[in-house]
Amino acid sequence: MRRTLLASLLVAAAPLAAQETRFTPTIAAGGTLALENINGPMVITQGTGRTAEVIVTKRVIKGDGSYVKAIMEERGGTVRICTIYTNRDPNRKTCDGENSSSSRGRDNYDQVEMRYEVRVPAGVLVDAESVNGNITATGLEASAALESVNGAITFSGTTASHLETVNGGIKAKFTKADWDGTLKVSAVNGGVDLVFPTGLDADISGETVNGGISSDFPVTIEGKWGPKSFTGKIGRGGRRLSIETVNGGITLKKG
Repeated sequence: MRRTLLASLLVAAAPLAAQETRFTPTIAAGGTLALENINGPMVITQGTGRTAEVIVTKRVIKGDGSYVKAIMEERGGTVRICTIYTNRDPNRKTCDGENSSSSRGRDNYDQVEMRYEVRVPAGVLVDAESVNGNITATGLEASAALESVNGAITFSGTTASHLETVNGGIKAKFTKADWDGTLKVSAVNGGVDLVFPTGLDADISGETVNGGISSDFPVTIEGKWGPKSFTGKIGRGGRRLSIETVNGGITLKKG
């Protein structure tokens, strides 16, 4: 009897098998692939052709994961793939709406991880957001915008419009320095480590509260300079580069 009861408890406690949802939209060059996740990492790599591949793997750690889904929307030149919670609205079919991870009371939250593995078509911009999870994007050939609340950001590619996180560091390597407008790199609790090509030309500002600042690039000071902040010019200047963190250092390297 005890063995039967123990076996039943073990079966009940075992996590559910991972479930995959696959999206393969066709996106023209110059279009945007927008990704929105709540709990779980994103891994983004460069693909070829015109078809994106997005595999979302759901893993239920605790509670009920049936109401957590990944869906896709297409509007104009943008394909949007997002995680939604349908516990408050079982008929919900859009990315816009409220998400709550509690289906069984205020203090009894479900835990569901959604892992995004993404291959981006050539020439397609990436706009990725996560609440709880690291974002890793490597080898991207078009511009990217990456944002996380609780998670580190790792990027390598030609250029980006902004890289932002609250709790986590940022490491980025740029193969070109031809972004449009201002490239903003911002963290709160984490350091910022950036690598740029040798011929970088930029008007730059940097600020940290608890951390140092170092640069392999000579910086011509055109405003303030201090151990915690500076404004100046690298090379001939031109494009704007803004770097901010609160708890962490700022490092600029040549590469």
